[in-house]
Amino acid sequence: MATETVQIKVSGMMCSFCTMSIERALKHYDGIKSVMVNLVHGIVLVEADTSKMNRDDLAQAVEKLGYTVSGTQGQQAATDEGIHKLIKQRGIIGMILAVIVLAVDPLNLFGLPAQIRAGFSFAVAAVVLLWVGYPILRKTVLVLTQRVINANVLLSAGAWGSFVIGTLSLFDPRWPNFLPVATWLMALHLFFGYFKLDTRKKASEAVSKLLALQPRRTRVLRGGEPVEVPTEEIAIGEVVMVRPGERIPLDGEVIEGTASVDESSFTGESVPPIRKQGDPVLGGTLNLDGSLQIRTTKVGQDSFLNQIVSLMTRIAERKPSIELLADWLMNYYGPVVFIVAILAFAGWGLATGDYLQATVVLVTTLIMGYPCALGISTPMLAAIAGGRGMAIGLLVKASEVFQELSTVDTVVFDKTGTLTYGRPTVTDIVPFGASREQVLQWAEAVERQSEHPVGLSIGFYAQKEGVGKLDVDGFRATPGKGVSGNVDGGRVLAGRPAFLEENGVRLTEDMRARIDALASEGKTVVTVARGETTVGAIGLQDVPRRGAERVMEKLRRRGIKTVMLTGDIRNVAEAIGKQLGIDEVHAELLPTDKVSAIETLQSEGRKVAMVGDGINDAPALAQANAGIAIGAGTDVAIESAGVILIGDRLDDVVSALILGKASYRTLTANVVVAVLFNIVGMVLAAMGLVTPELAIMVMILSIFAILLNTLRIRFLNLQRDEAGTETVSAEVEFQVPNMVCEGCASKISTALELLPGVLEIQPNVEQKRVAIRYEPAKVQEQQLMNVLGKNGFTCTMGSAQ
Repeated sequence: MATETVQIKVSGMMCSFCTMSIERALKHYDGIKSVMVNLVHGIVLVEADTSKMNRDDLAQAVEKLGYTVSGTQGQQAATDEGIHKLIKQRGIIGMILAVIVLAVDPLNLFGLPAQIRAGFSFAVAAVVLLWVGYPILRKTVLVLTQRVINANVLLSAGAWGSFVIGTLSLFDPRWPNFLPVATWLMALHLFFGYFKLDTRKKASEAVSKLLALQPRRTRVLRGGEPVEVPTEEIAIGEVVMVRPGERIPLDGEVIEGTASVDESSFTGESVPPIRKQGDPVLGGTLNLDGSLQIRTTKVGQDSFLNQIVSLMTRIAERKPSIELLADWLMNYYGPVVFIVAILAFAGWGLATGDYLQATVVLVTTLIMGYPCALGISTPMLAAIAGGRGMAIGLLVKASEVFQELSTVDTVVFDKTGTLTYGRPTVTDIVPFGASREQVLQWAEAVERQSEHPVGLSIGFYAQKEGVGKLDVDGFRATPGKGVSGNVDGGRVLAGRPAFLEENGVRLTEDMRARIDALASEGKTVVTVARGETTVGAIGLQDVPRRGAERVMEKLRRRGIKTVMLTGDIRNVAEAIGKQLGIDEVHAELLPTDKVSAIETLQSEGRKVAMVGDGINDAPALAQANAGIAIGAGTDVAIESAGVILIGDRLDDVVSALILGKASYRTLTANVVVAVLFNIVGMVLAAMGLVTPELAIMVMILSIFAILLNTLRIRFLNLQRDEAGTETVSAEVEFQVPNMVCEGCASKISTALELLPGVLEIQPNVEQKRVAIRYEPAKVQEQQLMNVLGKNGFTCTMGSAQ
């Protein structure tokens, strides 16, 4: 017996009805041990005895249900797009025809004779059922051959039953004219399908976003000469050349050069580590300040990036599909309606002997049992609750996320870029004989020439403090160590203590003790010397975001446990955790370790929300019950999460939990209302009291009842801080032609953040644009442009709102 786990990429799945259909149908086959369907990613994972059901057999079994199996992710994306366009087109056409037929027959707004109205209804119903609704008809026939009853079967039974009875009414007045009902049933079903597909269209593209970080072309040494080749053609052992400001293409080992490398998105370290000869480097990280020659050690599936891809894919495959209450109920609803309809038919037939009326009762019971309101509950909730979230900067990508948010009892935070700003900030200036202002002024003079994040932070802090600028000449940067230059006739050095000693500068024991004290607090220390004398030390640390401590307190009051998972060093993590009052702190973690930590919490019965922003957070965001990404984070983190905080306000994490609970509570009420309408409708049908007009009226009233109940979410108090809710903001976009790398983007962001009233900054290096959200009462567009100009960036107005 050859048991294997087979992955199938499936297009055309709309909701958990599709999940149920595929799972039930495949389990009928011999050799199938388990079936798991991931609706969001369009993946079916089958554990099967491949000697009885091989990969091709499994693909054919899925296609027999009316779905399309794709060989690649690109083919799947193209197929999904085509299906979305088709269902959208058919749904809109169906609803237009349904409204027209309602006006003509039965409302008769144009005063037409009954025979003409009936003929028009017949023509429209035939077009809607045979052409507009053909995708539903095809799937219905296919699932019936696989012995599955789902929502499509229930819909088709009601719609085609209405069509047959309505057609008979053209020749025998004893039959009621249910032709308009047939049109409405199919039109509503297609329109609901479009809503559901539209919410799925925004599903995660994390893998493709992640792979986009890898440079497409790379300079490699061949025959002693640099040659630019496609990255995928590079073999293990070849030497690649990486300049300052470029991304490292593949995992490898430095054989020549020294540079600071920004690994924060991968490791969580806010201060870029130094990579020199013999050190390993990761593909996708950013070389900040030195030229490197790197011998590749891993390519293809063995590289760090692709290991994260594989990890995320395995999580996406094995994570069970989330079924909202309404969808779950619908999975078992169809058979119950059929049983009730058959019992009503039998009761009428036996009691009255009038099998014509019994047939009408059978069909009207199916019609009234079709859950119009239940079917629209999920997409309507996604639209209205999602819109309420968007109003405050919360983007919920899929309606299934509301259910998971409603049960969260543990919130896990990444540190770098999530709880903190993700870059070093000056916290201490310790003078050794000179004044505080002099230390900062000398350090700023040499550091402002550097593109290193530490140097940028010192420069911006000096600007904020208002210290006067000194001229510098003979500037020199030693990658990974420090900078030097001549200032006011004397040499100034700023960098690591070892860098100063290499240049003949002496540090006393007292100086070392004070430097070590800063380092023990998790701070990066820059020592400053003038001539051969150490004049001071500057401590920098990645500081918590505004309001982070307040968010922890809010979560604590709600009985929610808080956990920090970070790749940063332990003393830095513990210092931040203690400052914010976080319950648990775990440091020095790899992406796989973060996933394991969340799995451990889940095994304890915890419902976990993960908040993160980096590449190393992406697998954890996918593993968590609910993933929440910071909007200013990496694309891959954003695409891996179900919720995105469009700004960087951490208190929106609390708002997301409130919105999730309220939305799921609303959905539960909607289900009760919808089921009551269906129960009342089926009772009236079983009593023989349903007319075509009543059937359409009940459909429309039930939908309006759901709409009115869901609209209450728009007035939900999300308990944001007053400062956040009363802010009047505007947006502006600048074109910045000389923003050429991530270092430029960081410099721009740090400079603009010093201005009061700047709420959000989103630089886009590829498009050379910077989008800024700000408070017009505190800062003006010209001031924003002036700051960019002072920092060496030319800019023109892009677009404003």
